[in-house]
Amino acid sequence: MKAPMTNPADQPVEIWLRGNLRPVAALAAVAAVVCGALIAVVSLADSTAMHRGVVVAACGAAATAIGCVAVVTARPRLERVGADLRVRLSPTAVQRVPLAAVECFFPGSQPIARNGTPTCGDRAAFRVNTLVMRLAERAEEHQSRNTFTPWGTWSDGYVVFDGRWCEPLSPELARQLSRKLVDARRLLSDGSAAPAAASGVAS
Repeated sequence: MKAPMTNPADQPVEIWLRGNLRPVAALAAVAAVVCGALIAVVSLADSTAMHRGVVVAACGAAATAIGCVAVVTARPRLERVGADLRVRLSPTAVQRVPLAAVECFFPGSQPIARNGTPTCGDRAAFRVNTLVMRLAERAEEHQSRNTFTPWGTWSDGYVVFDGRWCEPLSPELARQLSRKLVDARRLLSDGSAAPAAASGVAS
């Protein structure tokens, strides 16, 4: 008799790499200063009710937009669900990769121009830490995906997470993820899909 199918929605989600709210916090601080200044101006000046209404509506729209961005950017970049990893390198899409297709994790870095875009090493203003997830060559269907480039890239079997848009990256974090990968694959090979409880469970 066949074993019952497991519903992916019922499987626990283990967070392996968290998102980052630091850029959103900076944006929120700037918006708060601008909105505060506008409100002060219309409060002190001899402004009409229409002007005050426009300023309040604009500040409300800015707060709503920042809230939406915060929700999106706070989502984990990498999660384990059963025998798969869920990779989120786009605000609108999540890609699933079998654990069996992942070879390892290792730290890296990316040269960045002053405006924040990737560049050649000799023209770099600074470098940003990255996390690289290498995929097996045999996993041909997972070699490349479209991504939101500021969050990372996915090409030729290398999934690169940009450290500006996820939790702080370090060589130790890469080693921890490699150990998690080995442990998870061992559990699966033993017939257990239960994730290790070290990283917490997503709500």
